[in-house]
Amino acid sequence: MNGIKRMAVLGANGTMGSLSGGIFAQAGVLCYFFARSMEKAQRGIENAVQQARSDVVREYIIPKTYDSLETELPECDWVLEAVAENLPLKREYFRKVDGHRKRGSVVATISSSLSIEEMAEECSNDFKAHFMGVHFFNPPGKLLANELIFHSKNTDTLKASVSEFCEKRLGRVNIITCDTPGFAGNRIGFQFLNEAALYAEKLGVGEIDYLLGPQTGRVLPPLATIDLVGLDVHHEVVTNISQRTHDERHDTFQIPAYMDRMIERKMLGTKSGELGGFYRKTQDNQRLAIDTSSLEPKPIKKMNNSLIEKIKLHLHDGYYRKATELIKKERSEEMSLVRHFILGYISYSFARIGEVTPAESGIHGIDRVMSYGFSWLPPSAWVDYLGGPRETIRLIEKSDLPVPKQLKNFPEEKICRIPEVTKYLIAR
Repeated sequence: MNGIKRMAVLGANGTMGSLSGGIFAQAGVLCYFFARSMEKAQRGIENAVQQARSDVVREYIIPKTYDSLETELPECDWVLEAVAENLPLKREYFRKVDGHRKRGSVVATISSSLSIEEMAEECSNDFKAHFMGVHFFNPPGKLLANELIFHSKNTDTLKASVSEFCEKRLGRVNIITCDTPGFAGNRIGFQFLNEAALYAEKLGVGEIDYLLGPQTGRVLPPLATIDLVGLDVHHEVVTNISQRTHDERHDTFQIPAYMDRMIERKMLGTKSGELGGFYRKTQDNQRLAIDTSSLEPKPIKKMNNSLIEKIKLHLHDGYYRKATELIKKERSEEMSLVRHFILGYISYSFARIGEVTPAESGIHGIDRVMSYGFSWLPPSAWVDYLGGPRETIRLIEKSDLPVPKQLKNFPEEKICRIPEVTKYLIAR
C-alpha cells in the first residue's frame, strides 16, 4: 500500500466522488478526476478544494474525461468508482476498467447499498481479487467512518494492506462490514430515517424533527438529514434494502407516497436549491417546511413542548441521567413516540450483530459506524444511559418492539467503548 502513488476517480463530478477523491489528494496521492466533460471534472476539483479549505489540493488533482481511461488507467494503483447507484451502469464502467487497469491495482466502489460481489461478477479473476467496497460517509471531510466491505475473492493480505492504508494514510476509522444490502450504517440509519418520514405524514415535518431532534442523540434531525442526503439517494438505498431483506422491521422500509411525489417534482433536498425538499428557505431567509398532503411549503409552527424543553435544559446543564429518566418515565404521547424511536434504534441495531458486521465485533462495529459515520449516539451508549441491558429489555418489551437475542447475552456492565459520547446529545 505504500506504492499507492496515482489513483483514478470515476464519477468525480458527483458529491461523493469528488469529496472521497479529495481525501486521497489530501493524503498526497495524485488523482485523476474522470467525468463526462472537462467542465464537470473541474467542478469536482472545486468541491475537493472547498472540502480541504486549501488550494494546495489542486496540485494533486488532474481533470480528465472518460475518453482518457485507456491512457491513464494503466498508470493507476487505485481506481475509485463513484458513478450513480445503478448496477447495470456500474458494471458497464467496471468492464471498461477491467480492460485497461494494470494487474494488481486496487478497484473500490463507494456504493452505499449494492452487493459488492454481484458488481464484479462479469469481470476477470484479477479484478475480483482486488475489488472491494470502500464506503465513506457524507461529508467525508467531517465524518471519518469508512465501511470496508470485502468478499470471498479477497486475500487476507489485501484486506490487511487496504485497512492499513485507509487508516494510516487517509485517516479513516475503519469498520469491517458484511456484504449485505445497505451494509451496516445505511441499513440501521435509513431504517430510522424512513420510519420518521412515514410518521411525518400524520404528524407533520416540523413536528417530527422537533421531537426527534439533536436532544435524542443525533446532530441533525431525521428529515433534515434526508434533505442533506438527497431524497433520490434515500429512495435508492431504502428501496434496495426493502427488496433484498425481510427482517423484523421490514414494514418501516416502505417509501411514503408523498416522497415519491416530491421526487417526481425534483424536490430532492438541499441540492435542489429553491425547490428544496422537506425544507426550503425564502428569499428573506425564512425557513419553511412542506405539508405532506399538498407538498406546499408553509411556515414552521413554533413548538414548545414542556418535556422536550426540560430534556434540553438537562442536557445543556450536563445532567444526562436526568434527561434520560424523563425519556424513560414520562407517559405523554410525545414522549411515547420519542421512546419508540430510541428503543427501536437499539433493538434494530443489536439484532443486526452478525448480519451486517461480523459476530466477533459484537455491538462495537455498529457503534463505530453510527457515531463516526452518522454522528449519532451509538446504540450501546443508549443502553448504558437507560440503565443497562436488563432495564433496556424491559423498556423494549413495554414498547411492543422485538427484543433481540443478542442484547440478552450482554452482561450488566458498561457496554459502550466510544469515547466522549455526550457530544451526540445536544441541547439545540
